[in-house]
Amino acid sequence: MLKVKKLSPAATLPTVAHPGEDIGYDLYSAEDRTIVAHGASGVCTGVAIEFVPTAGGVVKTRSGMAKKRLMCNAGVIDAGYRGEIIVLMENLGDEPYTIHCGDKIAQLLEHPSLATDVVEGELSQAVREAKGFGSSGD
Repeated sequence: MLKVKKLSPAATLPTVAHPGEDIGYDLYSAEDRTIVAHGASGVCTGVAIEFVPTAGGVVKTRSGMAKKRLMCNAGVIDAGYRGEIIVLMENLGDEPYTIHCGDKIAQLLEHPSLATDVVEGELSQAVREAKGFGSSGD
């Protein structure tokens, strides 16, 4: 369960398009906002959220927005944050793009565990080891 508070009458509560199948909540714009070509802007959602005490969240790009060359600069939402969710959008396209009040703009993914203590020591072995970017062949 995600507890949500509307901060604006223009706000739309987060939704789940396919309950039982989707891992994220759709977030909506609470304002009209034009993002210039190759520019970036914060887009207000008009909502604040409260996760269960052992969770936080990550805001990610919706595939529908990515197809329009609009990307969300992923943001981490800590469990104790109670302010408005503002989605940082970047327009990678060559034309300005207008987001309208009520448009789906991002996805909110609940992260089920919080960071714990850091302990220095030797790491266990793994098949991947230090292979990083592109190591899976993609």
